[in-house]
Amino acid sequence: MSQPISAAAVIAEGLIAGDHWIQVQPEQIRATLSRLQADGFTYFLFLTCVDHLATTLLQQPPQRFELVYQLRDLKQRREIRVRVFLPEERPQIASVQDIFAAANWDERETWDMFGVEFEGHPNLERILMPEDWIGHPLRRDSPVGGEPVDFSEDHETWQTAPAPA
Repeated sequence: MSQPISAAAVIAEGLIAGDHWIQVQPEQIRATLSRLQADGFTYFLFLTCVDHLATTLLQQPPQRFELVYQLRDLKQRREIRVRVFLPEERPQIASVQDIFAAANWDERETWDMFGVEFEGHPNLERILMPEDWIGHPLRRDSPVGGEPVDFSEDHETWQTAPAPA
């Protein structure tokens, strides 16, 4: 790597299905992605969030929310996944949309669906849900159920799916 990522920044690393991944602290995300970009990982594939509330994983994640940044080096045909864990109380992290412009929309979607705040984002507004929507629908503690449909004959008796017996 042209600008090696500091060993102190990398908490863990590994290989899953041939893809290299590293885990860094939230405060290291901008420096890490900048270094990776300088090393040739110039293509931002995506950013997504995983809510580990009530996870069935044998090894419990360190925090409830996991952000996953996927980058690609097109010249050397390699990919890297950068993982960051955020707390449930106030999930927030610095925006990287000025490093990778494509992250702008992914950060907005992640905020809209999961409630993760991206500090320094120029336009952190809802992108999928209506402006008056309360909550973040992809959180595992978000209520699941239906809404009455005005033109449905049985809208007055609408119920969510029955609870498992």
